[in-house]
Amino acid sequence: MRRLIFGAGLSTVLALAAACTSQAPSTQAPASAAPGAVQAAKDAAAKAADGKQLGGTLNLLGLLSGEQLNQYLSTFKPFEDATGTTIKYETTADLPAVLQTRIAAGRAPDLVSDPSAGQLRQLATEGRLVPIGDWLDQAALRKDFPAGLIDLASTGGKLYGLFYNASVQNLIWYDPKTYDGPKPPADWADLQRWTSAQASSGATPWCLGVESGAASGWLGAAMIEQFVLRQSGTGPYDDWWQGKLRWTSPQVKAAFTAFGQISTDPKQVAGGPTAVLTTSFSTSPQGLYAKPPRCKLTPQAEWLGNTLAQTVPDVKAVDDIDFFTFPALDAANGGLLETSGEMLGAFKDSPQTRAFMRYLATPQFATLVGSTGQWLPANRGVSAEQIPSALSKKAAQAYAKASDVRYAAQSAMPPAMQSAFFKAVLDYVKTPSSLDQILVNLDEQQRAAYKPA
Repeated sequence: MRRLIFGAGLSTVLALAAACTSQAPSTQAPASAAPGAVQAAKDAAAKAADGKQLGGTLNLLGLLSGEQLNQYLSTFKPFEDATGTTIKYETTADLPAVLQTRIAAGRAPDLVSDPSAGQLRQLATEGRLVPIGDWLDQAALRKDFPAGLIDLASTGGKLYGLFYNASVQNLIWYDPKTYDGPKPPADWADLQRWTSAQASSGATPWCLGVESGAASGWLGAAMIEQFVLRQSGTGPYDDWWQGKLRWTSPQVKAAFTAFGQISTDPKQVAGGPTAVLTTSFSTSPQGLYAKPPRCKLTPQAEWLGNTLAQTVPDVKAVDDIDFFTFPALDAANGGLLETSGEMLGAFKDSPQTRAFMRYLATPQFATLVGSTGQWLPANRGVSAEQIPSALSKKAAQAYAKASDVRYAAQSAMPPAMQSAFFKAVLDYVKTPSSLDQILVNLDEQQRAAYKPA
């Protein structure tokens, strides 16, 4: 699951892949970085620390392990070299619970790296996190990071976190050798005309699997989010994940219904609704390469193409797997994009923490993130040419030119609401006729999940 982790952008998916609590090994700066990039990052780190050797240790709690953790830590190595400060990473398989326990015991880490922005936003609201905005160049921040991500990381007019990476969500993937539909479609209706014609001719347009262990349903939730965003725009989308827009609202019901037109229709999705529920999100895309193909399209985040090229025999990136961005349902929302990723927040104010956060905000640091080949940098001040994979370059270009970016709603919601959302997806695919009651139940969950502490 090396590349699946941030494609999902979910703490629950990450937890399935993470080891039990462990200490990370030492590492080196990214070997894949372009000449001069590591030195440029080291210079940026020195500037972030005002040229001082700060020393000391920053304790960072997160979910990563294995090779992904090595690559993650490699981007911090120039900071360690420039400042003399050690980044000590602690891996836990259950970040929400461990973090809350540590906070309650008065042993919060210096920093946390969390794919659940909802959890960090809640902690910020409770006054647990340290505001970091005054430490940073606000003009540079607004220029380099999408407004939607800055707003998500802010509450009460103060900034509490920075995003490390971005994974563009809900791209529509296809095999160029078998897909003969619009590339790209003018809008969702244009794509629907083609998929309806395919279904009428006996061909199956879509492969979709939402099974993911304890996080089953998240991929369906991601598609519903996309329908809300691309049909209704940023205002209703933000109100929804913030608990201000009811699940029974016309906007959310329309999004569930649009998802159901694919997931609950045996003519639209390979294997019908039963296969949607029982097929893993990571294996369903392989239907593109069955002989004969079981489908022509599959939805997934930007990691998918590189993963298929590595795991499916004879599949080459671009030649055999390519994508277009999720088509807009309303032309006014055509430039919007959804991402997932990890947000870093601070529990303690210190010279080391301030310098580290300044370093994270720089394009030089972001260049190293992109050079790892694991993730796209959240900072848009990085040229797509710094990204090693052709498909990831294309995703980075889409991210850079988006009119605005929104974080995955499911991961911005409180954890209890997220869990209820996933279950609702499964219940809806099983019994589409129960949608109204499912949405009523979600309204009840919303009232409980957003109740003031």
